[in-house]
Amino acid sequence: MEDFSVYGFSMEYPQVCRFEFNPKTKREKGDVVLHFPDREKIYLSWGQLPIVLKKYDTAKAFADHSIKSMSKSRSVKKSERVAEDSFKVNSHEAFYNKAVFEEVTGGGLFGRGRAAPGGRITCSVHLYCPNSSRYYVIYALLSAKAPEDFDELFVRMAKSFKCH
Repeated sequence: MEDFSVYGFSMEYPQVCRFEFNPKTKREKGDVVLHFPDREKIYLSWGQLPIVLKKYDTAKAFADHSIKSMSKSRSVKKSERVAEDSFKVNSHEAFYNKAVFEEVTGGGLFGRGRAAPGGRITCSVHLYCPNSSRYYVIYALLSAKAPEDFDELFVRMAKSFKCH
């Protein structure tokens, strides 16, 4: 594992990853994608904490909202949270969620589609850092071909995160 560091925060990552920054990324708000050779991706997003605090007073509330909003997507037929946990990341409480989303694919002539086999798995970690005045969201939308232990690597990377 190596350290990726930008704008005062860092996270360990496997050496096989390549990085892609959103061109609109700034110190105050942005995102970066870690691309794995097997086509899986981990996203790291951040923004100004005072802005998100107006809607969600805790990182857990923000995490719960994220899961609910994904469940309400038009392409999601059914969703289930299969794991949740909290742990310390750089002295802050972080909230981990793993959910399975059964997506509707296709649309057919009358807009009726079929559920994608197996569903799609998402892993996320939300945390607030008053020290840097930022919120952070680390997440992955895993493909059906993702290695079974990818979520373990994801959690390991999230736990290595340093926000200040």
